[in-house]
Amino acid sequence: MFFSEQEIDRFIEEDLPYFDLTTETLGIGSQTGCMRFRCRSGCVAAATEEAARILEKLGARVLAFVPSGESVEKETILLEAEGEAKALHQGWKVCQNLLEYAGGIATYTRAMVEKARGIPLFTTRKSPPGFKKIAMKAVVSGGGHPHRLGLSETFLLFGNHRVFLEEEELLEKIAKLPKKALLEKTLAVETDSIEDALLFAERGVRLFQLEKFSPADLERAVKTLKNRYPDIRLLATGGVRLENVADYVATGVDGLITTAPYYFAAPADIGVGMQRL
Repeated sequence: MFFSEQEIDRFIEEDLPYFDLTTETLGIGSQTGCMRFRCRSGCVAAATEEAARILEKLGARVLAFVPSGESVEKETILLEAEGEAKALHQGWKVCQNLLEYAGGIATYTRAMVEKARGIPLFTTRKSPPGFKKIAMKAVVSGGGHPHRLGLSETFLLFGNHRVFLEEEELLEKIAKLPKKALLEKTLAVETDSIEDALLFAERGVRLFQLEKFSPADLERAVKTLKNRYPDIRLLATGGVRLENVADYVATGVDGLITTAPYYFAAPADIGVGMQRL
């Protein structure tokens, strides 16, 4: 995933708007040291490349790091760098924050992916504002997939779109869209009822997000819709998290959509230690 120099600078500037008052006041900035980021418990590494770039931008030399996506055991060193104390202290906390938050999301995502048993796991665009790129990298590092990177990417009809059109007018538009503006796109509709899904399926829609169905209701919906339209694709969304992902997989859906890695993932426990050289 590409991060521009401006984005790396922005990460640095958040914690270093001017200078490091403590290090400068103590007069230790020119001393040489080594800094290690250690995972205190097992996790999936994420955003280590960006943390390395931050340290290098500040003048440190990165000795080694664990690539994003690798699972590591307790006490593994995720990143090691050496350089002047000034550079190490300037990069310390921003890198620790990146590794902890991204690592937490990646670890939670990996756990969900493993429980999904081959059913693709997609994450929503409800990541914290300003954190989207790191969140997406963390999800991919954990084996998940972005569901929808932005409004320009996919055609997805929500109930809030439907309030602006009468039902028959909307259905007529839906039936014509694949032959016109959306020739190269897939039409997707979010719905909370089997009857509603059938209504759109009759007009040619073959991709549905089934919103907030219980696993039992979802299983009935999958059987009904796939019996009628074998080529239909169904995604479960709303309430899917680590504790119940296996229940949703058992319903026969084609994929899962979740926000849980953003809401429920505990940050990875990363300890940072420095040593004077």
